[in-house]
Amino acid sequence: MFNQTMSRTIVRVPAARRPVVPQSGSRDAELTRVRPNPPGAARPTAPADPGVSFRLLGPLEISTATGPLPLRGMNQRAVLAFLLLHANQVVATGDLMQVLWPNGDAPATARKVLQNTVSALRGVLARGAVPTQVASLVSQAPGYMLRLAPGVLDLQRFRILADQGRDALAAGQPESAARSLRAALGLWRGRAAQELAESGIDWPQLAMVDSARTAAFEDYCDAELRNGRHHEVIAGLEAEAAAEPSRERSCHLLMLALYRAGHQAEALRAYERLHQQLSKDFGVQPGREARDLHQAIISQDPALHPSDGPDLDFSSQGDPALELLLALLALVQRQRRPHVVTLAGSPGEGQGRLLSELESALCQDGQVTVWHVRTGPDGAALGDDLRAALRRATPYRPLVVVAENLHDVGGAVPDCVGEVIRTAGRTPLLVVLTARAEPESLWPGWNAAVPWSTTVRV
Repeated sequence: MFNQTMSRTIVRVPAARRPVVPQSGSRDAELTRVRPNPPGAARPTAPADPGVSFRLLGPLEISTATGPLPLRGMNQRAVLAFLLLHANQVVATGDLMQVLWPNGDAPATARKVLQNTVSALRGVLARGAVPTQVASLVSQAPGYMLRLAPGVLDLQRFRILADQGRDALAAGQPESAARSLRAALGLWRGRAAQELAESGIDWPQLAMVDSARTAAFEDYCDAELRNGRHHEVIAGLEAEAAAEPSRERSCHLLMLALYRAGHQAEALRAYERLHQQLSKDFGVQPGREARDLHQAIISQDPALHPSDGPDLDFSSQGDPALELLLALLALVQRQRRPHVVTLAGSPGEGQGRLLSELESALCQDGQVTVWHVRTGPDGAALGDDLRAALRRATPYRPLVVVAENLHDVGGAVPDCVGEVIRTAGRTPLLVVLTARAEPESLWPGWNAAVPWSTTVRV
């Protein structure tokens, strides 16, 4: 029942580029972020502990002063985890049914099974004497909402601490940054919702949360390198490089730490491993930053030592929205199953820039086919072009189909897109749409018509 992914989520991505955050043993790309504060506004601080903690950063757990509350069966755990990933948001009944039956094979009793699962979770909270002002699972059209007080969810506390650390790092306060990031990483006990991941569940949202840990770990190592503690971070960076051998930022930091510790040859070997892995996996060479650092190590550039010159800044400057699109494409390729992502927001530079960067990245890869399709006011051209693209697709070469400004197209869009998704079979197909608003608000019934979809606000 739980061997495939389900994704219909809305991800808010900042319009401006910001440093990415990561930690050891996880996936790439931090993609679910707290909405950024207005310029000049203070970061929120971690709230006081209310005595109850919903723990998602590791094995799923509801912790209280008297011990963890019992969660029985995978249904309860899967529904609770998905609600925690969307805490304080309404999650549609259809989305939760896809959590339980990701293959679309829901039985006739599916709605009743879901209702029983929700009722059982409410019973867990009631028997554990969890105050309703701390946590409550309420029915709210078109589904359910898990209301959580501030500070109850470990994922929220992690994000606040990681953001505080990142801000301190950007402000040139590495000691303060290291303290906040160390506290953020201390909340982790394993992979996000570990038992679900081990059972085969592969939601993009969980991968995004895991990637945030990797980013926070890299930020922590960056801070400690600026503090002169290069020996202390080598072991962790070596483990991260082994787990994610094509991740450039971890390799940057490892090379610098090794060189500063007097291990020039090992630093050069770390670069060679990165070069070989990128060539093998993607047919590309390391980026300019890694190549420049490699050359600086060969020439023993004095600037590599912080005491002799300005420290090097290896904060990732990747676009979170672009990283999300590439992560979804990797998911499509790995699972050989189609996915739809809608870039929702004001038409113009943001959407156009993101599509241009996506195509540029895919052109460098050379292994992905990109199609631009027409729309037409009634959606007829959209349907024809989508079907034509699908006829030329193969199970072995990823296909990205781009359709822009769908807000100008009538209500036929869900049927056109849904038909292609349902008939794509094992084709690694990523459909990228742009629109002025979220699909469900433009075309009511979108969520029911289009399975496996994600909306990104840009």
